[in-house]
Amino acid sequence: MISYEVVYTEAIRALDLQRAAFDGLRARVGFLLSASTIATSFLGGLALQDSSDAGSWVAIVLFVAFGAVALRLLWPRAEGADGFTATPSIVIGEYLEPEGDKEPASLEELYRDLALFAEEAHNRNRDAHLLPLTNFFRIAIVLLTAEIVAWVVDLGVR
Repeated sequence: MISYEVVYTEAIRALDLQRAAFDGLRARVGFLLSASTIATSFLGGLALQDSSDAGSWVAIVLFVAFGAVALRLLWPRAEGADGFTATPSIVIGEYLEPEGDKEPASLEELYRDLALFAEEAHNRNRDAHLLPLTNFFRIAIVLLTAEIVAWVVDLGVR
């Protein structure tokens, strides 16, 4: 039985690490959003002092695109803890208090099935949420870099 408990503990640890990765990604996006705002206010203020031209508009469009991608990353997930926890009513109904003449599951079976559920949830979270958000983060970095380059080029042209 102890072997299934170890597997279950490691599966839950993987979900905890995954949740921390989500939180870390969102924190980094918040930092990038701050950097983008500072860059736009400082460089944009200098570039737009006299007039605006095509370079300024490119930088502004990149700032708006970056902001949209950043908001997508920061938008709270409606599902809350879904994908990170087992539903207690299902665990009770299926394993501890099954209907009919079915015997309650052993602790070993419970640990085994919960570990398998956690692995499935981890993979589903990774594929449906973490990988797409990581790609959005990469896009945000490219947009921020392009925005700063556009401001600097626009300032250099003047």
